[in-house]
Amino acid sequence: MITRKTRRGIILLSLLALLTWILSEQQSHQDTNGQAARIDTRLNYALYEFKGRLLDDAGGIKLEIDSPLLRNDADSGVGTVEAPELHILQDQEQWYITAESAIITADREQVSLAGEVNLTRRNQVTGEVMEIDTSDVLLNVTPRTAETRARVTITQAGDRLDAVGMNLDMINDSYELLDDVRAHYEVP
Repeated sequence: MITRKTRRGIILLSLLALLTWILSEQQSHQDTNGQAARIDTRLNYALYEFKGRLLDDAGGIKLEIDSPLLRNDADSGVGTVEAPELHILQDQEQWYITAESAIITADREQVSLAGEVNLTRRNQVTGEVMEIDTSDVLLNVTPRTAETRARVTITQAGDRLDAVGMNLDMINDSYELLDDVRAHYEVP
């Protein structure tokens, strides 16, 4: 038989153990909540065989991009892309753009295409094709403009223009050649 003094000791020890457990649980929940508030949920990541779309405010596709590798830096929000293939849909015209690499700004409004860059415009109605070969192009997504200060070669229907530097407006279907312009026209 257990004496009264021993029984009181066991009950007191049990209450003390229960109180310790309750206090430790409360402390554990406070630590977890405090840690969750301090954790930065943004992550650096890499995506292989990346395919993406940028949409306008109405939900229409502004730009499609395919790449074997996309990397994102969480601190800056800047993405880097290897061997990107961009496709811009514009009424009856479609632009296909390839480059060696690209850097995409955090707001997704500018794409800096590096290395050899090829821009091809195809008109779906007329079948007309224009090719622009250059390097190091800054593409502005919303206004659909592009610019470069590098050597540019534009070929269309057998004609060729060579220049240094170009401003391209994809919406208005116009371009400005900046310096050292040379033309070669095919006579029909």
